[in-house]
Amino acid sequence: MGKIISICNQKGGVGKTTTCVNLSAALGVLEKKVLVIDTDPQANASVSFGFGVENFDNPALQFMDFTSVIRNNIITTNSPNVDLFPFYEDLNFFEKASVSSKFKKALNSNKKSYDFILIDCVPFFKAKNLEILAVSDAVIIPVQCDYYALEGLHKFLKTVRFVQKKLNSNLHIEGFLLTMYDKRVNLSNKVADYVRNCFQDLVFSTIIDRNAKITQAPSLGKSVIEYDATCIGSKCYLNLAIEILANNDVIDEEKELRVIEQEQETVFNSKKLGRTPLSGDDSLYERILNNFSCEYEEEQKSFLNNFDDLINLKKSSVEKIMGTSYKELLGSTWIYKVNKEKVFKKKYLYVYFENDAVTHYAMKWFGS
Repeated sequence: MGKIISICNQKGGVGKTTTCVNLSAALGVLEKKVLVIDTDPQANASVSFGFGVENFDNPALQFMDFTSVIRNNIITTNSPNVDLFPFYEDLNFFEKASVSSKFKKALNSNKKSYDFILIDCVPFFKAKNLEILAVSDAVIIPVQCDYYALEGLHKFLKTVRFVQKKLNSNLHIEGFLLTMYDKRVNLSNKVADYVRNCFQDLVFSTIIDRNAKITQAPSLGKSVIEYDATCIGSKCYLNLAIEILANNDVIDEEKELRVIEQEQETVFNSKKLGRTPLSGDDSLYERILNNFSCEYEEEQKSFLNNFDDLINLKKSSVEKIMGTSYKELLGSTWIYKVNKEKVFKKKYLYVYFENDAVTHYAMKWFGS
């Protein structure tokens, strides 16, 4: 019986499609039968195998049995043992809530023919991702070794937690995959250390190094293994495939679901671990917190991961978190001084309200 693994992260550009394509090719080389399902409208996974966006031109397919639709439209790729169900722009598995059960039934039926089904997810949050996670056995979370990728990770962990509680209690984390790693870059090392410190054995031992061959291969409609089997990128994904097979080579009765404990996630989301490992006193998070003109309680500090968290908050909540501010006469703009230690330049945070809720914010510099 095959295993359904979604490759998902709400942040774009972290290596989801690249991982889906090259991991499937690596598993195929190791004589595992793999089906790749492309759910991304950009169809990058399909293009990476040498195919484009397909069209059925048959509206009646929306009402057909998805099991047959998938089975009869699978394409054999040039990668050994790898099949592809490309993205069809006129076939929406997730148009209605009731469709999710049909999609789950279709996958469960088709996975009997495969060792693994890998699903390439969209690079931003949509209900589609919830549906995919709801039918998956596991999720691989690519994490680019970059500060912004790390900042967006906590939001996706909340999504995973929600799915585990409400939609799919059997969903587990196959692993966090560190991608685009460059040992010469100090930030890459710090992000890798941070993720490992936070999630420990949930992080794959294999790290995907930054490699030009990985980025060149899709332009030729090939996986990196087909493009150059001896390059660093190919070796990374082969090692990842071997690690996944080793992790899954356990009797089902002895398996424990790989999940993030609630306290572990809370600590990560609050940035309590992130302040020191990332970049100490120089981290963006520390600079923001240390430069606010108002006094914070510890729990208030842990709330404000970045200014995006203020969006949609009511004035009373903003004042409780941020403290008092310079306020415009009509009260639609609240202003906070950010860098009080600077003498010649002053930085201000402008928080804009409409109907008593935050709509957006802006940072402005002023010379003294």
